[in-house]
Amino acid sequence: MPKQSHYASIFYIALCEYQQAMTSQTKAKDKDQFVVRLPDGMRDQIAEAAKRSNRSMNAEIVARLEETFLSSVSARYKWALAQINDVAQAKISVSKVAEAVSEETAEQLERVFGGIAYPSFDLSNRVASYLNVRPEWLKHGEGHPFEVHQISSYGTELADMLVKQDPQKVAFIRSMAREGNVAIVTSHDGFVSKIFNTTLNLSEVVGGSGEFDQASFSNTCRKLSLNQAPIGTSGYLLDPENFVQLVHGDLNPLLAVKQARSSSWFSDWWQPSSFEKQANDHGYWPGYQELCKRVFHTVEHFDSLRNERDKILSG
Repeated sequence: MPKQSHYASIFYIALCEYQQAMTSQTKAKDKDQFVVRLPDGMRDQIAEAAKRSNRSMNAEIVARLEETFLSSVSARYKWALAQINDVAQAKISVSKVAEAVSEETAEQLERVFGGIAYPSFDLSNRVASYLNVRPEWLKHGEGHPFEVHQISSYGTELADMLVKQDPQKVAFIRSMAREGNVAIVTSHDGFVSKIFNTTLNLSEVVGGSGEFDQASFSNTCRKLSLNQAPIGTSGYLLDPENFVQLVHGDLNPLLAVKQARSSSWFSDWWQPSSFEKQANDHGYWPGYQELCKRVFHTVEHFDSLRNERDKILSG
């Protein structure tokens, strides 16, 4: 080979290597970068772990971050399904969830639940709808798992609103805390349910929005209890800790109903023929009878409440 040709070949090879290096450098620059200040000693730990894994320190850090985020997504999926399985009569498997959300196979969801694959946003939306959790929570971990709606109007207005929800059942849940806060859970097809938090205190601790709303709520119960709505209604008592989780959106509403104790307060507390016959507050809560009497007199005192009650009684 002529000497000039030899130098040209070396120059060409060097040029190609330079271009490849510059291309790699450009690609690296195009990627997101973030400067991290490591605690003393951690750099050596990362270097040792990277050596054991036979990869660069950067690759080791990225791999561990991906594992952390995958674990978080997987944990939310598993938690939402576990809440459903605590309610369901028969255990719901991952494959059944996949079929229910119209996946062709269970493979992708198995990988998501196993913490080895990211789900698409569309898949997460469908799973969230089936498991009755907020999509933003399932996808990103934002906020609380369950949506909580706020209620501040009672009487026939609330009864009509609940009927329009077209639920299969409505559970009226009173906290067993002294304040006696009230929440409402509506149950629909499948695992779909809704949480409604109120401003009510059914106790001698009026608080909330006062005696007027307590009395107005008695008309809500009166209307729904007298079978003027095609829905099933029931009263429940729930321990304070689970009640707080429910109204904060951290407890599956169907599971809250399952954990609560059934009580006839919902159908008793608004009619004297029931609460006046009670010898004591056993089975309800301390101060139950006094509350019933006070609320009944409040209805009698306000023309609007009394007229609303009479209209309900007349059908």
